[in-house]
Amino acid sequence: MDRRVAASAAAVIAVGLAWIARAEQHTFELNAPNAHYVYLAGEMTQWEKSKLPMHMEADGKWRVTVDLGRGEWLYKFIVDDKWIADPASPAHDADGQGGQHSFLFVGAGDWQELPDVPKGRIETLMLESKAWGKSLKLNVYLPPDFATGKRYPVLWLLHGSNMDADQWLKTGEVNRYMDNLISRRAIHPFVIVMPSSEAVPYTGKSERFITQELTAWLAKTYGLETSHAESAVAGMSMGGFGAFDLPMRHPDLYGLSFALSGYFTDDYIAKLPYGKKLPMQAILLCGSNDDLVGGNRRLVQALRERKLDFYYREDVGAHTWQYWSNRMVEMLTAIDRFFAAERAAAESAQ
Repeated sequence: MDRRVAASAAAVIAVGLAWIARAEQHTFELNAPNAHYVYLAGEMTQWEKSKLPMHMEADGKWRVTVDLGRGEWLYKFIVDDKWIADPASPAHDADGQGGQHSFLFVGAGDWQELPDVPKGRIETLMLESKAWGKSLKLNVYLPPDFATGKRYPVLWLLHGSNMDADQWLKTGEVNRYMDNLISRRAIHPFVIVMPSSEAVPYTGKSERFITQELTAWLAKTYGLETSHAESAVAGMSMGGFGAFDLPMRHPDLYGLSFALSGYFTDDYIAKLPYGKKLPMQAILLCGSNDDLVGGNRRLVQALRERKLDFYYREDVGAHTWQYWSNRMVEMLTAIDRFFAAERAAAESAQ
């Protein structure tokens, strides 16, 4: 394994082993005295597959108590066949199907908003795209004390299919992780760009929007230049594919790829080139119970056949935010280690 990839992998392993899932009891409740039946469905029940019946108590509220491991959990209520988000919780985001899901975090972690931690700034805008022929939502995380013109590395963070720029921000709460990690100096400050791509897998018009239009906009707006040494790309699901594929197509723009539960087709895998090495450092993680794990394993096998350097690991988990939330710190830490190593290499070469 390439020394740089091995160093990044070591950082991933170290952080990944730093937490232990501890189950906590959580009671879900819904005020619906006129409902005939109510179920809890979510990542803890494999959604509808193992939905849990809730029971109405004397106060007219339906309740069910479940054991939940540490991390984030998405859920909904099924009320007389109607799927709804939790009306008592403000933690909502789009579900990719025209509705809303609710989510909660269990246990202590860097997903928490702490009062004494300096906060980064989120800039949200609708940016006109010539490639798309319309405006798309864009979220940009600027670390605390950000100053235009100052040099910062950039992480491009890609969402899943049928979602948008809000997924990593609203559901993932990536800004909280960043604030907490920066505050205790676990990572150095860097900027995160979260573009929208709807259901387009970061190819075609989406690829042009990100690699051409957004890079120019970033330089003009914040004075940030995208380069191989100061730019990483990460994502999950469809975004995991984009995180791997964009550096393959644009090796000058991205030096590190971090793909979570990526969607890799057999056709794409068969077309992978043979070469001495990948044009970027590549880290791939996937849950062993993920429906996409087969594609990840076939990609890994193809990379090994081509004698290419990369890091791959499977952990217990499915295609869920519960899995991804417990990999967020290792992802951000590995990305920071990459930036720091590239910066040190550049300084030593001067």
